[in-house]
Amino acid sequence: MKASIFKPKTPAGGPGPHGALTELLAQTPAEAVDRLRALADDLQIAYAANTLRSWRADWRVWTEFCERHGYALLPATLPVLREFLVDRIGQGRKRATIEHYLATLTVVHRLAGLPSPMDSMEARLMWRGLRREHLSSRQRQAKGLTMDDIDTIVATLDLANPRDLRDAALLSLAFETMFRRSELIVLRIEDLSVEDDGSGRIFLPSSKTDQEGAGFLQYISPETLVLVQDWIRVAGLTRGPIFRSTPRSNKADRYDTPLSDRDVARLFKQRALQAGLDPSRVSGHSTRVGAAQDLIAANFSGAEIMRQGRWKTERMVIRYSESLNAGRGAMARLKKLKRLADQMDE
Repeated sequence: MKASIFKPKTPAGGPGPHGALTELLAQTPAEAVDRLRALADDLQIAYAANTLRSWRADWRVWTEFCERHGYALLPATLPVLREFLVDRIGQGRKRATIEHYLATLTVVHRLAGLPSPMDSMEARLMWRGLRREHLSSRQRQAKGLTMDDIDTIVATLDLANPRDLRDAALLSLAFETMFRRSELIVLRIEDLSVEDDGSGRIFLPSSKTDQEGAGFLQYISPETLVLVQDWIRVAGLTRGPIFRSTPRSNKADRYDTPLSDRDVARLFKQRALQAGLDPSRVSGHSTRVGAAQDLIAANFSGAEIMRQGRWKTERMVIRYSESLNAGRGAMARLKKLKRLADQMDE
């Protein structure tokens, strides 16, 4: 479908899996296909690029499943949906990932003017049963890289080396701004400014929580600003993305390729391992998690942390604070008082 997140990647007709996919699209009710085509251009304007990419990825998973089993793409029936969910669970997908698939399928059905497959009580009960039987509602949380962790990592880096300098700037900026990895890779030199007190400001033009594209201005400490400016100078950059790859060559254009969000996650893990930290739970969001945990530990309010991290609800703030709050609970305080009393008696 033209300019749509649902467009097959190959021409219509012909043998093989792509021809089969085209046939499956043909099984979709004609009025739904027409409606999706009509909305395609508006979708491109109304939603952020990352949202559309996420929908495309989810839709591809659904279409490949339907293609394998010969099912129509739309509308999704309850037996097919159950089979799809069991298949995904069997593939080891986490609850949050599967719920993302369901959300995308709901969006597609509504865009096509079809009832959402999850609107019925039967579908809700089915999904509830699968969750209780196969999935834990609690996911393993990414390890937070706190301010102390960032300092430890940066101390292991040789700031005379361009790659190390870039990673020091990236980690420090990621922590202070609490930007997501998808946001870090789109930061531009043109959006970096310097204040009279030596601190900096970086403007994020848009993000997945800023669908209107109003942008967000974030503070950078003088220490981090120096790292960022030194990296820009060493790389010889004048405009465009701040964070670029550093190939091991002396070509004039070796800093032309921007980092990807996968690069960010990989670099965080590598640098954590190099600094002697456990990389197994480090992710591209670990600086964001760690910054939230430091702010919680310093007794900043939930509203302040939400504003800094640009969360719309307190759900993630509460989740990140679980361990800290457990250590501040009634039993923890009681045991601390008992230890203090015992020490005074000695």
